[in-house]
Amino acid sequence: MKQRAQINNAAQAQRWARRLTMGVGKVLAAHPHADPDNVRHTLILLEQPPLERLQRSLIRGRATAIFRK
Repeated sequence: MKQRAQINNAAQAQRWARRLTMGVGKVLAAHPHADPDNVRHTLILLEQPPLERLQRSLIRGRATAIFRK
């Protein structure tokens, strides 16, 4: 039973990753100069509840600020 759940979770993760990749591709086709990493991150955030979205954005912003110093 546990193995079947793991297989289902892996299949679900693969479907999500494919859908995300296709979404990034569509955005980049319309906006070829966009940063693919930022597009991917934004699409991931849009699937999350607002508070989680804010938390992840703040963490990413802090990490970017530290990296640039």
